[in-house]
Amino acid sequence: MSYRKLLDDLRHGRADRRTLNRALAALGLTTAFTPVGARAEAGQMPIYLTWSGYEIPELHPPFVAKYGRQVDYSNFADTTEAFQKIRAGYRPDLAHPCTTEMRVWTDAGILLPIDTGRLANWESLFPSLRSQNGVAFGGETYFVPTDWGNSSVIYRTDLVDAEESWAMLFDERYAGKISPYDTYENIQAAAAVLGIDPMNIPDDALYGPIADLLRKQRKITRDYWSTATELDQMLASGEVVIAYAWNETYKRLKEQGVPVAYARPKEGIWGWCCGLVCVKDGEGDDQMTYDFIDAWLSPEAGKYLIEEFGYGHANKIAFEIADPAIVENLGLTDPEALMAGSVFFGSYDPVSNEKFNLLWEEIKAGS
Repeated sequence: MSYRKLLDDLRHGRADRRTLNRALAALGLTTAFTPVGARAEAGQMPIYLTWSGYEIPELHPPFVAKYGRQVDYSNFADTTEAFQKIRAGYRPDLAHPCTTEMRVWTDAGILLPIDTGRLANWESLFPSLRSQNGVAFGGETYFVPTDWGNSSVIYRTDLVDAEESWAMLFDERYAGKISPYDTYENIQAAAAVLGIDPMNIPDDALYGPIADLLRKQRKITRDYWSTATELDQMLASGEVVIAYAWNETYKRLKEQGVPVAYARPKEGIWGWCCGLVCVKDGEGDDQMTYDFIDAWLSPEAGKYLIEEFGYGHANKIAFEIADPAIVENLGLTDPEALMAGSVFFGSYDPVSNEKFNLLWEEIKAGS
């Protein structure tokens, strides 16, 4: 199987970012790619460190139009890997983390502030995204929002009869047919069910009622999923009827005719936001770097992201030019209202991040 075939599978929902990276490893290929071709004459082409599938030219068309090629790039499986890679000395010019990691990344001193005055599309971004926790530190902007979406509960409408709530992930009536995501966000789901602010969990609650509820969940869990492809298959077959999911799974299953709903939990639907940062000591051309950021923010890039990935784009104009039928099917007809009604993940502090990871590993291990 070729890399092109793998990437095509990713774009059309037959694989996800992590599946692609594992498949590449099995083929003996590296997860870092630099397209063949000479450096641009105007300067050294910037290197973009991103999720597999997000380097495609359709997500930065004005850049390709100006320079005649897509940016150089390398891929990561998750943002933890990306951070460790940079800390170890790798120096891309741009990276694609999410707001949740921004305190850790800025504290590490690996980022440069971004001059938003050089971005023609900056003022077209949703104000609520420009003011997200994790965008600015010390009065300077370090993060440019590009893509956003939701985390919620997906369920089979023909096989589940329950109130839309995060409690669905802990419902014993569906024992053996529940699949949480393999992440410590389950800690936050448990907190929400217990009436604890999932974005501000006190330490004394972690190893008390939250841990107890997660142990009960482990007993009724079919499996903790790690790839969206795996989750799609389990939901489509009915092997799993309730799961934690992102918008992309809902989009793909709806297109396949699988009877699913994407819950608006009574405790609140969660939101996430990812975007671009400038890494210190990168050797790429400065103007090209800013042109690339602005290209990602363009309405054309947003249109493609909405229609093909099923995620929201930071540029509000993108929703005006995207296919109305797709926008409606995704529940994105009023993106500002959706964002206003979502509880967005904040920027985690390193100490809490470590505590959450430790507890989650203990839960999975059966402790």
